Amino acid sequence: MKMRLCYVSVLATAVLAAGCTIEARPRGVVVAPAVEVQPVPPPSPALVAPAPVYAPDSYVWDGYEYVGLCNGAYVYWNAGVWLPCDAVILGRFHGWERYHPGWRRGAFRYEHGREPHR
Repeated sequence: MKMRLCYVSVLATAVLAAGCTIEARPRGVVVAPAVEVQPVPPPSPALVAPAPVYAPDSYVWDGYEYVGLCNGAYVYWNAGVWLPCDAVILGRFHGWERYHPGWRRGAFRYEHGREPHR
């Protein structure tokens, strides 16, 4: 009996390790055919409003980055786009501006679609 159990367990392990599946069901039991379920399609992407475009009329290099004034808000040049200044950049620019009160006279005119003057 022990030998038969060992033989059956080794055979079952070998079959399962080979990737085969065995379906065991009692006699007289009818199994319904498998129903194929269609996958749920992914949700459609939500429409996102385009980000506002900031383009200053003129800008200046403050020693760290290019900063300009766009519609009363300060913007700076970063990675190819003009972004609104955060508190750190704005504070640093105002510190620079304190010693350069005539910065608007020497500011570069921004030509839309081109990188800042180097």
